Amino acid sequence: MKKAVLFDLYGTLIDIRTDEDDPWVYQMLSRFLSYHAVKIRPEELKDAFVSGVKEHLKKSSEACPEVDVYAVFKNIMRRYGGGSYSECSISDVVVLFRSLTIRSFGLFPNVKEMLESISAKYRIALVSDAQWVFTEPEIVTAGLERFFEHRVLSSRFGFKKPDRRLFDIALGKIGVKAADALYVGDNPYRDLPGAKNAGMDFVLFRNEQREYNGLKPDACFYDYSELEDLITREF
Repeated sequence: MKKAVLFDLYGTLIDIRTDEDDPWVYQMLSRFLSYHAVKIRPEELKDAFVSGVKEHLKKSSEACPEVDVYAVFKNIMRRYGGGSYSECSISDVVVLFRSLTIRSFGLFPNVKEMLESISAKYRIALVSDAQWVFTEPEIVTAGLERFFEHRVLSSRFGFKKPDRRLFDIALGKIGVKAADALYVGDNPYRDLPGAKNAGMDFVLFRNEQREYNGLKPDACFYDYSELEDLITREF
């Protein structure tokens, strides 16, 4: 019998669509930055962001490197600005950037009802490829903070799924062995091998059961009203 259920966040619990290529995003952000004495044209800002992400990843020695966009924007503000900036100021810029890119945001149907039910029976945690600087407030915005005391976000560690260490960290936080835990995710290329290599069973959301590098999901489902029954199944 399972003792814990771990979840991915975006594309699994939260249905989100973003557009980081929209020129309007950088026009608005460039204007906002000017109020902080950061002088950078929209086109320069987009180039600086993209190149900053690439440089951050290139410098990493990790097999599955992750970027911290807070650090990227911190470097941009220092380079084009008039001095040092507080953590709060940098965070505000990153959160504004995120809010400008969002085109849709909301929970998938029956997510809260499912979490209400299983959180009373199982230990739960988040393991997500996510940017801490805006994911933490988005968890609150989505009304999920009371369910997820334990959150493992890739940007805090510098590596992302399928690196099994993220899953190991989460299991350590909740004090459960891998064999007693189940992971729920939507990405068969990152979530499936990450969970399986950590020794966990894996259930795939909104996707057909498929094989990837010799690994298969233990089950798949399309609505959260189905998940609790799957958790009790012996795979």
